[in-house]
Amino acid sequence: MTTTVQKQVLINARALIADRAHWTRAALGRTANGRNVEWHDKSATKWCAMGAIYRAAYDLVGDPRQATRIGNEVAKSVCRTPWFRGGLPAINDWRGHAAVLAVFDKALQAA
Repeated sequence: MTTTVQKQVLINARALIADRAHWTRAALGRTANGRNVEWHDKSATKWCAMGAIYRAAYDLVGDPRQATRIGNEVAKSVCRTPWFRGGLPAINDWRGHAAVLAVFDKALQAA
């Protein structure tokens, strides 16, 4: 983790999905009833690992483009493996909620 902002984003992202009811697979964001929405949509109540990182960055900076840039930096520092080789989206969708939290926790401990 390189900056305080990145660390805060990761802390906030973890908090967003700490409760499994607010985590999802195969979509960056979903409503409470499971409808797929953008991660920054006000109706989103569930996020995948990447969606939670983007949303946490957005909540800090208020701009989707800037949040995406920051979120990508955070994701790279959390999991350096490319997504197609088991990176963060693959961990989220294939290994599940507990694995995502473990990756976030490991990154926070190293920060």
